[in-house]
Amino acid sequence: MLKRHLACIAFALVAVGLVSCDDASETGRTIVAINDFNGGAPVQSDVLFNNGTDPPYVPEDIIPVSFTARYYNGFVTGVTHSQVVIDRYHIDWTRTDGGTGALASRDEAASITLTVGDQTDASLRLTTWTDKTGPILAPLVGSLNAVVMRADVTFFGREVGTTKEVELKASVSVDFADLANN
Repeated sequence: MLKRHLACIAFALVAVGLVSCDDASETGRTIVAINDFNGGAPVQSDVLFNNGTDPPYVPEDIIPVSFTARYYNGFVTGVTHSQVVIDRYHIDWTRTDGGTGALASRDEAASITLTVGDQTDASLRLTTWTDKTGPILAPLVGSLNAVVMRADVTFFGREVGTTKEVELKASVSVDFADLANN
């Protein structure tokens, strides 16, 4: 009988050990935030840059974004999980000026490494020249009209050394116009 009790106790300890030995490194230890997205200001997007002397061109819109990463509590120390990598982002467009039609959603690759305790500044490509030469924005060239949209950006990444995935969202208003004519 004593052997049976000892066997049950040993089995229970092994079972508890298996449950409690969940590798803490697999649960994630960092909290990531966007602390600045284009300075909080709307984007003024020119559909055609023409200064009158150089050949005109269609500019892409590159905007600044700033991230911070921190440990989820003050008791976590060490450098084993001190980085987060943002490897892509997705942009969804919504027309906000009452007009019809918005830019197509798109995915972009990224390579942004965040270090815990530091601010990381990066840039993202919000619009491409193909966005501006498409049927929604191309008619703005040479006109006084404007199109206003909201860009909803979702960043995707992972915590280095764990299986924790990271997802962050930010939005910005974008005013498209031929700024030389306005």
